[in-house]
Amino acid sequence: MNGEDLAREKSVLRLKGRAARRAVLPEQRLASAEAIAWRVLALPETQGIATALLYGASPEEASPHAIERMLRARGTRIAYPRVAGSRELTLHWVDDPGVLVEGSFGLLEPRADAPSASLAEIGLVIVPGIAFDADGNRLGFGGGYYDVLLANPELRAPSVAIAYDEQVVEGVPHDERDRPVDAVVTPTRTLLPLTTRP
Repeated sequence: MNGEDLAREKSVLRLKGRAARRAVLPEQRLASAEAIAWRVLALPETQGIATALLYGASPEEASPHAIERMLRARGTRIAYPRVAGSRELTLHWVDDPGVLVEGSFGLLEPRADAPSASLAEIGLVIVPGIAFDADGNRLGFGGGYYDVLLANPELRAPSVAIAYDEQVVEGVPHDERDRPVDAVVTPTRTLLPLTTRP
């Protein structure tokens, strides 16, 4: 598949994925976030972690707030990303999510002067996205921020995408620049693609 065809397929899937997220009823979102959180915290990879990277969700995204609440109750220290430039995220410790501010793309993120965190310190990365498949391939908004982060050699933590069931598709178009996640967790399923890879 050439680059033009790949871009076209991604564009079509983004429209479908965003429509699928918007179709989740508001009253379902809270229950979904709780169900996702219980599944994420049941993963062996999340047991005993000291730190985690979360994200500021848009209203239509699967929210990591329940994950954050449960992790903080365990004593886990939480970091959030901040957009620092094209395809560049900086990570910052956030002891109180109430101090997050609206940043790039209208999403909540830490202030520029929040304490810095390094990727090597992170024990778990929770990843957003628009569409996912059973092999862990993900489709984001096209900015490449998480592809760069997931490709960073400093990353030693498992990456777990959270999504609604409606966002899981048969196949996500991708090339070598697109980085898969280690697991995809929905309210009803936990897909662990890397456990089946050689």
